[in-house]
Amino acid sequence: MNKIFIIFSLALVSYFLFTGQSAITNSGSGNPDPRMTRIQSTGDYVPLPQVYNKVFSTQPRVINSGAEVLTVFPNFRVHPSFGSQSETPICRHPFNPLIMFASANTFYGGSTFSTGVYVTTNGGDSWYGSDTIPTGVFNYGDPAPVIDKDGRFLMTYIALTGNMGSSFSTDNGITWSPNVVIPGSSTSSDKNFTGTDDIPTSPYYGRSYIVYTEFAGQYFNRVVSSYTTNGGANWSNVAVVSPPLSGNNFHQGADIKIGPDGDVFVVWANNIGASATEDSLGIARSTDGGVSWVMSRSNADNMNGIRNSGQTFMNGIRANGFPRIDIDRTNGSRRGWIYVATAEKNVAPATDVADIILHRSTDKGVTWTSRRVNQDTPGSGKYQYMAAVNVDDQGGVNVIYYDTRNTTTNDSAQVYVSRSLDGGNTWEDILVSDHKFRPKSISGLAAGYQGDYIGITSGNANLWPYWCDDIEGIYQAWTCKVSINLTPLNNFNLAAPSAGTTITSYPNSSINYTFNWDTSTSLATYKWIFGSPSTTPRKFTFQQFSNSMSITAANLDTLLASYGLNIGDSLVGQWDVWAFRNNLTQDSLKASNGPRAVTLKRGIPPLTSFNLYSPSDTTINTSSFDFSNIKFRWASSGPGTTYKWKFGSPSISSTIRLTYTSAINGIDSSFTIANQNLDGALAGIGVSSGDSISGEWSVWAYNGFDSAKASQNIPIKFKRKSKGEILVLYDSTNANCRISRDSVIVNL
Repeated sequence: MNKIFIIFSLALVSYFLFTGQSAITNSGSGNPDPRMTRIQSTGDYVPLPQVYNKVFSTQPRVINSGAEVLTVFPNFRVHPSFGSQSETPICRHPFNPLIMFASANTFYGGSTFSTGVYVTTNGGDSWYGSDTIPTGVFNYGDPAPVIDKDGRFLMTYIALTGNMGSSFSTDNGITWSPNVVIPGSSTSSDKNFTGTDDIPTSPYYGRSYIVYTEFAGQYFNRVVSSYTTNGGANWSNVAVVSPPLSGNNFHQGADIKIGPDGDVFVVWANNIGASATEDSLGIARSTDGGVSWVMSRSNADNMNGIRNSGQTFMNGIRANGFPRIDIDRTNGSRRGWIYVATAEKNVAPATDVADIILHRSTDKGVTWTSRRVNQDTPGSGKYQYMAAVNVDDQGGVNVIYYDTRNTTTNDSAQVYVSRSLDGGNTWEDILVSDHKFRPKSISGLAAGYQGDYIGITSGNANLWPYWCDDIEGIYQAWTCKVSINLTPLNNFNLAAPSAGTTITSYPNSSINYTFNWDTSTSLATYKWIFGSPSTTPRKFTFQQFSNSMSITAANLDTLLASYGLNIGDSLVGQWDVWAFRNNLTQDSLKASNGPRAVTLKRGIPPLTSFNLYSPSDTTINTSSFDFSNIKFRWASSGPGTTYKWKFGSPSISSTIRLTYTSAINGIDSSFTIANQNLDGALAGIGVSSGDSISGEWSVWAYNGFDSAKASQNIPIKFKRKSKGEILVLYDSTNANCRISRDSVIVNL
C-alpha cells in the first residue's frame, strides 16, 4: 500500500505554506463561557522536539475472531505537519467508498488556528491536502466535514467572526468557496457537527444540516440547527432542536445522522450545570427535513459522563462523554437501529473511572438499552474515553476510543476499535494503533486540551479509525486500514423443495412457500434466482440475509401475473442460490447441487364445500344509536377464494335483499357490520321503525371463474327498534348521560 510519508523537501514546502497564514490572530476565539470547548491560545506555546516518520510496524496483524478475519495494517499520518493536529473527524463519499474526507483542528506557532483538509480518492492508498482550507478560508477550528449526494465537500467550523460558518468544495477539496456564516448563529456558538441526507428515496434527498449549542441569545444553552438545500451556498435561519431546559442543566455535544427513510436524528448530552457532567442522553427526530421535531427530549437514557469541570482527567487532560451517533442503513434485519457511543463512569453499565457505553434504540429513539463496549476486566480502573461509532455496509457496529488497558502505570494510551456483529449485544476488541503515547495538553492551547473528538469511517470492506497522538513530539492525525474478511465461503447445497415440485399461487392467499438451503458461512448474504426454461435468462432475483426465502401464494400470484401468466398457466424453470461474502458481488459461490427444477403455476382457487358458523337462528335487534358490531362467520372454501354474504327474504332462494363483500376485500371468512349500519340498510329495503323482517343468510364463494354457495342456509330475523323505545347512552368520563328517543337526544 502506497502511503504518504513526506520527505524533507515537502516538509519545507508545507512549512512555508502554513506559516504564510500566520496573520490570523486569536482575537475572536475568546471563551467567555467556561463550558464552551473551543480551542484557544494561552500564549504559552513552547516548540516541542519532533521525530518525523518513525516507523512502528511494517507488517499487518491478522486477527481471527471466529466469525471473521481482520487485518490491521501499519499506522501512518495522513498529512505530516510542523503544526499540531487534534480533534479528528472523518467521513466518506456516500456512493464511492474510495473517496474519504478527514480533518483536524490545526494550530501552528502559538497564534494560528484553522481546520485541515485531508483527502484520499483511491481508498486510502495515498492522501493529499493541507492544514488549512485552501484558497484563503481561515477559521478558528471545530471541523465538521461531510460529503453530500453530489460529491460536494462541506465543512462547518467556527468562523473568524466567532459565529458558525461553512464552506464547500466541488473538486474533492482542491478549491473552496468563501465562508458563509450560519444565519442566527451567535459568537458564542460551540461544538458543531454536520450531516447530510444521502438517502435516494428520502423526500429531503440532498439536504445537509449543521447542529451545535448556543451559549448566547434566544436559545441560550440549547441545541440548534440549520440546513442547506443547495450544497452550502445558503443556509436556513437557525431553529431550536432541544427542548426547554430543566433547572441549571445545559445541552452540549450535539451529533446528527439521517435514518434510512430520511428522518433526521440529533443527539446531545444533557449536562449538569455546575459540574458539566453528562447526566442523560438527549434525542430529537424530525420527519420534515429539520423544519420541526416530532420528538425532542433530554431524558432518552441515563448517563453518567466522564466530564467534570471541577476535576481533571488522566494526566491533567480534559475529556468528555459527548454522544456520537450512527444508524444502520443496510438492508439487513437491523435496518434503522440507532447506536450512540459515550464515555461514562461508575454507574452501570460503566464499571469504573471511564468505560465506553453503547446506547441503542430499535424503535426510532423511543426506547433505549445500554451496554458496556470495551471488554477489558470490569472495574480495572483503566481509562477508555472519547468514543465514536460507525455502522459499516455489512451492518457491523464499530466503536473507536482511546484506551490505557495495556499500561501498568495507567498513563499511556493506545487506540482500540470494538466491533459487534449482532447489533451491540457482544463485542470483539481490536487493537488498531501500533504504538502507545502519553496523553497531555497541547502546548500553547487551553489547559488540558488534546482534542475533544475522535473519528472512524468505513467502506469497501475496510474500517478507517482516525485519531491524534503526539508519539512524534507533536499531535498529529493518524489512521490505518483494517480489512474485514469474513470466513471463506463454504460449499453449500439446496435443501427444499425437491426437484420437480410444482408451486401453485393463488390470489389473496396467505399460504406460505419456503425455499431452504445450507448456510455457506457466518454473515453471508444470498441471492435466490429463478429462470425459465433454465436459470438463464433469469426471471426473478431476491436478495436474502439468511439461508431461506419465503413467499406467500398471493405475492407469487402477483409476480407471475406481472410476467403475463393467466390463471391456470405455468412457468417451467429452475431455481438456484448464490452466496456472497461482505456483500461484495465479486466474492461469491453458487450452491453445489443447483440449479433445481421447479414449476411455478397460477392456480385456480378450489371451490370446496363449506359450512356456516354463526350467528345461528336468532333475532337481531337494530338501532340507529347502537354502535356495537355484528359478526357473521363461516368456514373457508379454499385458498384464494373471495366471499359475499347475502340475506334473502322470505328465503335465500327467493329474493336477495342484502349483499355485502366479506372482510379484507372479500378474502376473509367473516363479515362484520355495525348495528347502526345494518339498521340503516334495513330501512333502505323498506323495513319501518319497529317492524321486523325474517329470512335466511348464506355465503357464496368465488374463484374468478365460478362460484359455490355454502352447504346450508341459516334462518334469521332482524327487528328495528320502534320510536317509543329509549336507548340510554352513558359517557364513562361524565356523570351526565344522554337519553335518545329515535332521533331526539336529551342531555341530563
